[in-house]
Formats: sequence, C-alpha cells, structure tokens
Amino acid sequence: MGEAKVELTGPNFGQGVPLAEIAEGKPVLGHTEGEAVVVVRQRQEVFAIGATCTHYGGPLAEGLVDGDTVRCPWHHACFSLRTGEAIAAPALNPVTCWSVEQRGDRLYVLSKKKETSMATASAAHPGSIVIVGGGAAGQAAAEMLRREGYLGKITMVSADTSGPVDRPNLSKDYLAGTAPEE
Repeated sequence: MGEAKVELTGPNFGQGVPLAEIAEGKPVLGHTEGEAVVVVRQRQEVFAIGATCTHYGGPLAEGLVDGDTVRCPWHHACFSLRTGEAIAAPALNPVTCWSVEQRGDRLYVLSKKKETSMATASAAHPGSIVIVGGGAAGQAAAEMLRREGYLGKITMVSADTSGPVDRPNLSKDYLAGTAPEE
C-alpha cells in the first residue's frame, strides 16, 4: 500500500508477545511476516497497522494515539487503527491493517486484512462537487471523496496548469537549494 521499508526492530508479533508488554494507548513497534507493524492497545481491543505513514514515511510508532486513530508525528496525517484508512490529510493512502488474536496472555499479529472498497452509489450524494484549489488539500479532498464512496463528477479549480502537488516540500527544497528553479 505504499509503505516504505523500515528496519525491522522490536518484537516479532507473529511469534506472540505477552499482552502485559502492550501498554494502554502507547504504540509499540515490532514486526511480522517481514514487515514493520505498530500495535496499539485501546481498552479491551488491540489493533495492528503498518508502521510507516503513507504520506512521507513518518514513524507511526512515534505518533499520537487518540481513540481508535493514530496521527503521524511528522505532518499529522491521521489513520484509523481499525481499518488502516487515511482519515485526515495529508496522507492519501491507507496503511496495511493486520489481524490480531489473543491466546491466553499472549498477543499474535497474524496476517494482513483484506482491503475493502468503501465506494457505493447513493442518492444522498450531490451530482457533482467543485474543489477550489489545486494543492495538497484539494487533492486530499478529492481522494477522500472517492474513498468515502462518492461516484459523481469532481471538478478541481486551480490557477495551476499541472495536477495537484504538495507545495510545502517544493518550496522547502527550493529554498534549501536542493531543487532546480524550474
């Protein structure tokens, strides 16, 4: 799903870890099936998602957990711990979501959950939507509309001649002297 490879550190959740080692509301970085995974315990539930933000690869294990979401510490993209869905910009893509099982006093992260499409037709949706602005927020809005099931026409109004682009990184790289003027 676009998650970058990170060095595998922490416990191997596939082999199981004591549930007591997973503190309430604190992301724990580990791995299973050769992929980095973050496990979060919230009340009586335990969630497991991919460890890397799909926006710019931020470490979700260092993120802020709020209810059943986690925010990336770099740019504050928000992901559902239940589904892996990117529910707030600037991330456009979900992270992998894993099945979790408790056996006795041990927790196991088993396998990736199947992705589900949220797209559905609905008479409650307007026939078309106009998004003003062709930056990262406009692109995120259009992407979220599609993921939430909007099937109608989306028009993006922008003074730019090219498609949406994440402008902060363009300006940062240009000002740092690492991007060409064009």
